[in-house]
Amino acid sequence: MRAGQGAAAHAGRAPEQVKDLSDVPSFPAIYAAALDPRSRLGGRRGKGGEGGAGGGAETLPNITYRVRKVRIDAERARDFDHLMGGPATDLVHPGVLHVLAFPVSLALMARRDFPFPLLGLVHLRNQVLQHRPVKVGDLVDVECRVRDLRPHRKGRTFEAVSTILGEDGEIIATDVSTYLVKGGKPAAAEPSGTAPSSAASSSAASSSAPSSGAVPSGAASSAASAGETGADAATSDGGRSRRDFEPPQPTGRWVLGADTGRRYGAVSGDVNPIHLSAVTAKAFGFPSAIAHGMYTASRAFTEARVDLSKPLRWDVTFDAPVTLPGSVLVAFEDDPSAGTARCVGWKPARGEKGPRRCFEVEVTTLGR
Repeated sequence: MRAGQGAAAHAGRAPEQVKDLSDVPSFPAIYAAALDPRSRLGGRRGKGGEGGAGGGAETLPNITYRVRKVRIDAERARDFDHLMGGPATDLVHPGVLHVLAFPVSLALMARRDFPFPLLGLVHLRNQVLQHRPVKVGDLVDVECRVRDLRPHRKGRTFEAVSTILGEDGEIIATDVSTYLVKGGKPAAAEPSGTAPSSAASSSAASSSAPSSGAVPSGAASSAASAGETGADAATSDGGRSRRDFEPPQPTGRWVLGADTGRRYGAVSGDVNPIHLSAVTAKAFGFPSAIAHGMYTASRAFTEARVDLSKPLRWDVTFDAPVTLPGSVLVAFEDDPSAGTARCVGWKPARGEKGPRRCFEVEVTTLGR
């Protein structure tokens, strides 16, 4: 069975629907739909009550959004590389794959039958498993689905899973974003929601990367943050308290201007207003604009000097938003024997406030 074919029936669920889109949706159209009062009301019709994260019976839509024959644009790949501080290469940064699939994923979550408001989601963590290099100009298919709705001490979490496939149906990469829906009283147990196709799971496990690198349902370690779509900021999910953080010796400092979000938005297309200016961010409850979570993750990936010619796993956790303008201390650590490169970024101590971890990135080279 090829990836993209409905495979939920083996678990007793109805077959997964597949909706083919003619093109990758535009970010402005998605955010306009998310702000549509009818969409927001539609996302709150479940029994969970106001906010959609109560103890009701919300379920994730059992549908996959698919776009075929999407070309990896050379200009975008070049501009992305340069924005992250690296040279343009023929091999595509995995952040470009995330950017490529992200609007498809958001379009699915902006559906009127989606149980939670899109602009209230908080990006906790991200994991990309890439099985082979992708070249500028390649044609790929993009499939996006949601799954694994489960309780969390601050509400609910679920995963948005994007699969990048070659023209022959080969799985090139899988991108799993974990989101928090804040508020309400979480239930003791929840259904898993829509599972990925069995073809995607089995192909991922049997591809050139070792099976231990396959993206699990609960991808990456626990953490919390404010990421791309967050209209509210989480500080911890219980596994990583602020008091526990003792920063390492910094190896660098990033000085981020007020235009950082606008520059990333120009390259990625992500024009979420919380990232663009203090004025637009304040309308959504932030005192100032915040950097895109995947900007900081992608910049750390570039500065880790990863070999893009090999299979890799890219794990990211977010703990706190990076406000703009501002500065972030970073520390990089390589472990050649394990094939890993790690980066942690944090806000330095100020007055009575201690240092605060913002993000952590780990890249593992597979199949060495």
